[in-house]
Amino acid sequence: MSLSKSDKTLIIVAVIICIAIACIAPFLASSNPDGLEKTLEDSNVPEEVATAAVSSPLPHCSFEHLGKIGEIGESIIGIIITLLVAFGISYVIKKRN
Repeated sequence: MSLSKSDKTLIIVAVIICIAIACIAPFLASSNPDGLEKTLEDSNVPEEVATAAVSSPLPHCSFEHLGKIGEIGESIIGIIITLLVAFGISYVIKKRN
């Protein structure tokens, strides 16, 4: 079963939207976020308890010396990896059926 033209168009538009968001997000993100970390600090939760359940697959992979452009590159690489994994899983499932 192949994709219809409207499905292909939808996928292309979705990928373009994801890349656009990845390009805009570093400029909109706060350099001083007050999310979970701030809540943990305010609640005096010990650091041993506040560790992540799952660590990052690439914890030291970053382009910090490139600034905002590096953040955009990291986001786009993440989008590409996620799409490749999703298409790979769908391909395997399709072959099984």
